[in-house]
Amino acid sequence: MQTFDKEELTVIRKFEHIEHCLKRNVQAHVSNGFEDVHFVHMSLPEIDKDEIDMSVEFLGRRFDYPIFIAGMTGGTKGSQLAGRINKTLAKAAQELNIPMGVGSQRAMIRKPETWESYYVRDVAPDIFLVGNLGAPQFSETIPERYGIEEALRAVETIQADALAIHMNPLQESVQPEGDTQYRGVLKALAELKAEFPYPIIAKETGAGVSKEVAIRLESIGIDAIDVGGLGGTSWSAVEYYRAKDEIGKDLALRFWDWGIKTAISVAEVRYSTDLPIIATGGMRDGITMAKALAMGATFAGVALPLLKPAVKGDVDGVIKILRRYIEEIRNAMFLVGARNVEELRKVPLVITGFTREWLEQRIDLWAYLRDGRL
Repeated sequence: MQTFDKEELTVIRKFEHIEHCLKRNVQAHVSNGFEDVHFVHMSLPEIDKDEIDMSVEFLGRRFDYPIFIAGMTGGTKGSQLAGRINKTLAKAAQELNIPMGVGSQRAMIRKPETWESYYVRDVAPDIFLVGNLGAPQFSETIPERYGIEEALRAVETIQADALAIHMNPLQESVQPEGDTQYRGVLKALAELKAEFPYPIIAKETGAGVSKEVAIRLESIGIDAIDVGGLGGTSWSAVEYYRAKDEIGKDLALRFWDWGIKTAISVAEVRYSTDLPIIATGGMRDGITMAKALAMGATFAGVALPLLKPAVKGDVDGVIKILRRYIEEIRNAMFLVGARNVEELRKVPLVITGFTREWLEQRIDLWAYLRDGRL
């Protein structure tokens, strides 16, 4: 039987993740919650559709459209696949002037020779690029924990502009070889933020960010939050297909739909902090994206729908999907009379489906939406 060291297993796992996302149903069985958010149609929008400005500002940069290509991969077995995906996405981001992230760079830290699978500056010199490391690797209970050295290597090796720290306790808890050491991560991130010269984005991976976590992240100086809410790709679903035995399969199946729906997570973070928000998690059309923007997000993040054309190196295919989202957002803005994203955040919204208990215990969402404070 062939055996692999820990570094090789990390690389192989990345390939398996891509394979399952392409070939299996890894969607959550529940929605991301935006069907409960409704725009108020304006029969007299009092604007011309062609005057709509969709640009947004984020961490000191201006982007043409409020869409973020979320990090997906890097460091796969035989780095050509991951490299092709990342370069294809980067070319699209370059053409549209939108930001993008790469997948977890843990493989690159362990196997430096895989760095080229993350590198896109040769095809996208101007994009806002976000590196990516996992929160568990900063835990105080890991003997070879990450620190400033690894964080700088992740950003500077690929000439990124910021670093995402992905929080994925759900995936790690059901993964056969998962890292479930999270003790001391917040303290470690506070120490990192104090000396790190680049912006840090805290990023969930499908289970959402609560107001309690958002407040803690803001308190240590984190620059933005990607809510990564429930309703899109379920990483518990991905791990269900990777499980080695029935116990593992059953555990992953039980937690397939665990988490905070994206719409609720956006509301939680917007209410409790002043941080910029990236709304990822089941963003599959421009109307849903416009709702997230109206609730206070700076970007709508998208990943899985772009993976299939990206695997083929089909830049035009990626751009076609993104332009469809862009035109749907623009049309929604026209129909509510919003000339720009700032005005979109002030339009009236009707919220259904949230229970009285949730509203009373979590936030007075009605007041915040109607007062235009989101």
